[in-house]
Order: sequence, then C-alpha cells, then structure tokens
Amino acid sequence: MTNRGPAARRQLLSDIVARQGFCTVTELAAAVNVSEMTVRRDIEQLASDELVRKVHGGVTVLTQEVLNPSDFTARATEMFAEKQAIARVALNFLVPGSTICIDSGTTALELARALPVNQGLSVVTHSVPVVNALMTKPGVRVHVFGGELHPETQDFAGEATLAAIDGQRFDVLFLAAGGVNERGVFCASDHEALVKRSLIKAAQRIVLIADSAKFDGPAMVRVCDLDTVDQAIADEGISAEHADLLRGAGVPLTVAAAQEHSFVYLESK
Repeated sequence: MTNRGPAARRQLLSDIVARQGFCTVTELAAAVNVSEMTVRRDIEQLASDELVRKVHGGVTVLTQEVLNPSDFTARATEMFAEKQAIARVALNFLVPGSTICIDSGTTALELARALPVNQGLSVVTHSVPVVNALMTKPGVRVHVFGGELHPETQDFAGEATLAAIDGQRFDVLFLAAGGVNERGVFCASDHEALVKRSLIKAAQRIVLIADSAKFDGPAMVRVCDLDTVDQAIADEGISAEHADLLRGAGVPLTVAAAQEHSFVYLESK
C-alpha cells in the first residue's frame, strides 16, 4: 500500500471510513501503512472535499454509507473520551493468556481498540466492529459467534449465535449496556438480551462497561440483575446516586477519568 499515490490512498481511506463508520487516525495509518502525520494531511483534504467529517478522536462518515450510521455510528462519536477512558481502565482486568468476551456496543469497540498485542489473549465476540478493530492486532486470537446480522447494532444474534455460545467458557465478559438502574442492566431489544444472557452464563467474571449516560438511559429489555455483575466501570460523570446504587448491590465500581491513565476507585461496602 505504500506505493499508492496520494489520490489513491485518500480514496482507500475514504472507503475504509465508509465501511466502518468511524476510525481513529492510528487505525487508518496502520490500514494503509503510512505515518499518522500523512493520514492527518489526507484527512484534512478529505474533510475539505466533504468526503469525511473530522470528530474528536478520529474521523467519521458524512453520509449514510455504513450498515446503519444513524444508530451505531452516531453513538460511536458520543462521549468518545469517556468511552476511551473506560476502555483504558478495563485493561487492568485483563490477564495475559486468558480468554475474554467483548460484547457488542460502542464502549466495547473502544476496549477492542485499546487491547494490547502479543499478550496471548483470545477474544470471542459477536460484534462486527470489534472484529474489525482486532484484525490488525498481532498475537490476539479472535473467535466470532456468527448468526443473523443486525445492521442497527452491527452484531450477530439469533438461534445460530446462541448455539455457538452454548457450551463455551471464558474468563471475563466485558458487558455493555443500553441502560442501568435499580432493576438491573438493560438493552434495546429482545435479540440483544438473549445473546447477553447467554454470554453471562458462559463467563466466570462479568465486568460492566457503561458510560455515565447509560445510568439515565432507557430501560427497554432487562438483561440481568445488578448483583449478577462482578465489577462495574463508568466515567467520572456518574452521579453519587448511581454510584451508591451499585454499592448497594455489592458491585465494586471503578470510575475512569477522561485524562489518560488517570482514574480513581470507589470500593463497594
């Protein structure tokens, strides 16, 4: 790819962003095998030509060219710094050589992007963006739970997915959520809930990764009780009321500051 001229390279970058909906500069530089400085110049030109949009942390599409950008891609750019902070803290719960499951969702995607390489990690997932993020990470084995593709969430679900999960075991599940309240963890649809429940059954430890907005999110379909979760990670925007809610359920909470490598702990009683 290094032999491509600027015009061909920019076209390729535009195509990659169109497929994935959102990309970081680091991801794009790795994909086309050039420096991040070169990619930044290309992005400036593409944005000037109104082919992509620069956003905090990366670049996204202008038009509806991905599976369902009105949903997943839009959410991927919301509270981006907070999701990155949560992902960095989640790395503290990884053990080299372990098998982990990364759920579907935009916070889960940031965890996949932050995952270290050459640690002997095996990752199982049903999320298409998570798979895409892991494809360029050396030393990370990836197993995909396939099935029926759902464009609005960009993941697999259905009977084939549930059958693929059945009988599996993994060390840690990083569980995403659409809403969290005193009644438990929620998501947006029945098919999502069925997959999440199956993943929970297969996990030895469950780590909830949810930005603070999820604690005010809609309670659509209930996934599990709060005390099913072994650990929660949220950003520093979480309210004292919601932190106490987790404490009351016996769930340790780690609060991640948006600044890199800066976080504090709120221990459960």
